[in-house]
Amino acid sequence: MIKAAADASERFLLVLVLVIAAAGVAGPAPGRALAAGNGIDAALAVLVFATGLSLRLADLAAVRLAWRRIAVVLLVSTAALPALAWAASQLISNQVLRSGMQAAGVAPAEVATVALCVIAGGEAAVCATLLAASTIITVVAAGPILSLLGASVTVSSAGLLGNLAVVIALPLAAGVALRTVWTPQDDAIIRLVTVLALLLLLWQVASQIRLNSAYVAVIVALVVYVAGSAALGWVLALRAPAGQATAVLLPVAMRDFAVAAGIATAAFGPAAAAPLGAYGVLVLLAGSAAAIIARRRLSLVRAVPELLPWPVMSSGPDKLAALRGGRLADPSARTPC
Repeated sequence: MIKAAADASERFLLVLVLVIAAAGVAGPAPGRALAAGNGIDAALAVLVFATGLSLRLADLAAVRLAWRRIAVVLLVSTAALPALAWAASQLISNQVLRSGMQAAGVAPAEVATVALCVIAGGEAAVCATLLAASTIITVVAAGPILSLLGASVTVSSAGLLGNLAVVIALPLAAGVALRTVWTPQDDAIIRLVTVLALLLLLWQVASQIRLNSAYVAVIVALVVYVAGSAALGWVLALRAPAGQATAVLLPVAMRDFAVAAGIATAAFGPAAAAPLGAYGVLVLLAGSAAAIIARRRLSLVRAVPELLPWPVMSSGPDKLAALRGGRLADPSARTPC
């Protein structure tokens, strides 16, 4: 029963995201009350802990061959995304909403990117490594970066660092540590808790939205930021094998609206988290669409091998692994059909 619920929650995630976001906007009072009682931080901690449980150290160790690209991606995205978010936020006149928009630029990769990467047939270990590393960078650097951008942070960098350590770093470390000593026979409960925590968080964040003319500028700014971050991810993924390119594009283009909401709440107050609800809907929709397109392209390649530069019809395990990982081995090592 739990497995069926977990499968259904992932299969209909887009529908659930839209329904929950609409419910938060239509009836905001309960969500705002829960957020006022640190509900955003609590939901975020559960979400990050569940994410840690889904990561295995063995998977993370498998990315050693891609460490140079990973280092470049982390360096460039850490520098470029906050600047991009700041630039897009200038389209917003409301100071509180503008500050909340800037929090998206210092957020780590979206937790859901690992699952989407698996759906797309990408290299999930590379994606998980970018997720973990970007989370650490966020914990350490979010406060100083926001201050450098001139944001009117209401708490000190040290205070924001402490909040992120409690809400993100500790739950993530606890989840990874627990996974090293405990391997669940079925990860359905972890997957279900992850989706439920994500939806609870989205509901609270969406409840902060107040529909008025100010949000027209917010939506425009968010679309600009999402498009810009996707373009950056595409550039950073150039010349990478297909599976690795997907694993780079998704975490760069999709930043974690949940963590961004936590940062905005801690730094500027709950009202500043309002833009992040719309941002969460946008990135989940865009990321899911990108994953589906990438998956269909991979399926098409498998079904029509003539699309590849050399035949791959034989069923050797090296060829199957190359297709699944988005890699194509030296054609001289392959036999023609």
